[in-house]
Amino acid sequence: MKRVLFLILITNSLASFGQSLDQTFDFANQLYKQKSYQNAVEAYKRVVYFDSTSLYSNQIYPKIADCFFNLEKYQESADYYDLAYFSTEDSLLKDTYILKKISCFLILQEYDYAEIELLNLGSDLPDSLEYDKNFSEAILRFAKEEYDLSEQIFKKLASDTLAINALFDKNTKVGKISPKKAKIMSMIMPGLGQLYVGDIKNGLNSFILSAGLFALGVRSAIINNPLDAAISVLPWFQRYYQGGFKKAELIAIAKIQEKRYKIYNQLLDEIEKGGGFR
Repeated sequence: MKRVLFLILITNSLASFGQSLDQTFDFANQLYKQKSYQNAVEAYKRVVYFDSTSLYSNQIYPKIADCFFNLEKYQESADYYDLAYFSTEDSLLKDTYILKKISCFLILQEYDYAEIELLNLGSDLPDSLEYDKNFSEAILRFAKEEYDLSEQIFKKLASDTLAINALFDKNTKVGKISPKKAKIMSMIMPGLGQLYVGDIKNGLNSFILSAGLFALGVRSAIINNPLDAAISVLPWFQRYYQGGFKKAELIAIAKIQEKRYKIYNQLLDEIEKGGGFR
């Protein structure tokens, strides 16, 4: 409702009071400075709508893109950075908008699109944009599991290359964790796969539960008869046994992701220590 009222206000300001596009553009810029990004977007869009000569386009499109980025609407932000790219002939600005679009695609995990945009960058970038390009590509290569290339690029950015080397060594060890192996180990002995990936709590729970059901089945077979034991206990044992080794595989996958995410954050910390994040 507030958005509708705001649109009515802007439209009335232009139509009824003869407010110039300059004034509306200034008003939108004020909203932008006040971090009222959604309202700024609407004001900028009104200027674009009434701007028949596209006088303001090259100023407005990047502003709208920035607004959407701050609103965490990354697809819309990428779309407007694309419009900003085509609204200018300045090669430096074009490369700047491409890099911002790459940031959107990385957040959206649209890694193929990010890679395509990297290819669109100019070959002779100033130092600041070259740094941003390397930073984006280091993240992209890590996300696409191209770790050797990612390591090379991170070392260009960090002041402590030994720390980067140690983190990628740790990442290599993480890559040796096998979800399939965890599953097979838990098929051989319940809980063993969870212990293999370092999940001691779930490993012990799985072992104790399966062992307890097995012991209960044996006891029931001795006291009553094997058929009764099979009918009463076997379905429960089968359920927890199968659930245990399937869960071991999922836990292994989750552990790999968790460890890689931790390493990724540590890599970013190393870049920040070296004065990165421009």
